[in-house]
Amino acid sequence: MSKAFFFFNQLQLILETDFLRYKNSKIEFRKHGTGNTLLVAFHGFSDKAAIFDIIRPSLEKDFTLFAISFPYHGATDWQEGHFTKNDIAEIIQLILQKEKKERFALMGYSMGGKVTLNMIPFFAEKLEKVILLAPDGIKTHPLYDVNALPDWYMNLFKTLLKAPKLFFKLTKLLYKWRILSKFLYDFTINHFSTEQQRKRFFYVSASIKTFKPDLLKVKQLLNQQQISTSLFLGKRDEVIPPVVGPIFSEGLERCKVHYLPKGHLLIDEELNDSISESIETPTASL
Repeated sequence: MSKAFFFFNQLQLILETDFLRYKNSKIEFRKHGTGNTLLVAFHGFSDKAAIFDIIRPSLEKDFTLFAISFPYHGATDWQEGHFTKNDIAEIIQLILQKEKKERFALMGYSMGGKVTLNMIPFFAEKLEKVILLAPDGIKTHPLYDVNALPDWYMNLFKTLLKAPKLFFKLTKLLYKWRILSKFLYDFTINHFSTEQQRKRFFYVSASIKTFKPDLLKVKQLLNQQQISTSLFLGKRDEVIPPVVGPIFSEGLERCKVHYLPKGHLLIDEELNDSISESIETPTASL
């Protein structure tokens, strides 16, 4: 890669990043594409808006992609404490006003999938399409489900993290003894190594606990409004098991489930082909 190309690429990334003002906070967003349908996208825990850049080729013709970085993620400067469903709904309203749109689509990956499911009751009458990528909130492995973790466990976790060296030594032993999987071991090392990362986890986990979706209501609204839904799952996903497919699609009139030969990390260049196929093929009940 030439220096000139690298410089141009970095400049393009800077120019594509901007901020929304919300109360006392600044919400980082990235906007791509020229399609008629506005697509608001939510990333997963520890990611940021830029994670969706790699799937631009499959989206930018049909959609104008508007991806935000959640509170405590990316370059978002969040000053409101814990965030709520109402906060996210109000941020979406700001996006609709900014883009001068009445209708739009939603896309969410992992934790962002749970947020997406929670936004459907707020905006069902305005939604054209929903894309879910390994979404949390339907059925999650117990070790990764913040809603299922008891308070005593979270308090113990906080106590252990006050002594990070001891915590990581214990983590390494549990991995060595095969009590922790490689995915969970890597997740722990990558997301709890610094004080900032540890603070982010507890602020976000306390916020997202209030985002448990009402799946029955979500399905009723998707059917009532005839909203097309695409669900993408990894066959080897340790976090969101493939059984989420039939659980979610049962009873839905316009839902297509795609199983990919991957783990939880679904968003990569290869995902473009699957998304393009989903957009071109009308969704139908399984």
